[in-house]
Amino acid sequence: MVEPAEIRTERLVLSRLRPADADAFIAVHSAPEAYPHDGWSRRTPEQARELFDRFLRDWATNGIGYWTIRLAGTGEVIGFGGVRHAEEDGEPVLNLAYRLWPSAWGNGYAPEMAETALCWAKRHRTERPVVIVTDTGNAPSVRVAEKLGFALHQERRRDGRPELVFRST
Repeated sequence: MVEPAEIRTERLVLSRLRPADADAFIAVHSAPEAYPHDGWSRRTPEQARELFDRFLRDWATNGIGYWTIRLAGTGEVIGFGGVRHAEEDGEPVLNLAYRLWPSAWGNGYAPEMAETALCWAKRHRTERPVVIVTDTGNAPSVRVAEKLGFALHQERRRDGRPELVFRST
């Protein structure tokens, strides 16, 4: 299945991750200010580059992965997110995640992108439930999950840190 290179919402352009997006990806994924709730997962620029390369392979392998998120009006990159194939407790799932620059917070971009990703997943990957995994202290991500109708599935510890797993209903 060939997925669209781009999906537009009212305010956003969600596009397939490309090699040209590497610098912006590495910048946001290694910026301390982009991790106020889960700083334990902050990455060095080298780790962010490894993550970027893995996410590029997702597109080649699975036909979907995290998108580059741009403002429709200006083309400015405000972050990255969407769904990618993953496993939770041995079960194939789609992980819905995002990382936005703080300047984009509070504008409703995360739920707008997440709702688009969820709708895409329900149409094109019906065999996989969608999950959101977040730090227990990340109240904004919990609100996005609840706003989209996700239910708390599990509270757990990973690498010694508490986190929440939400599942689409």
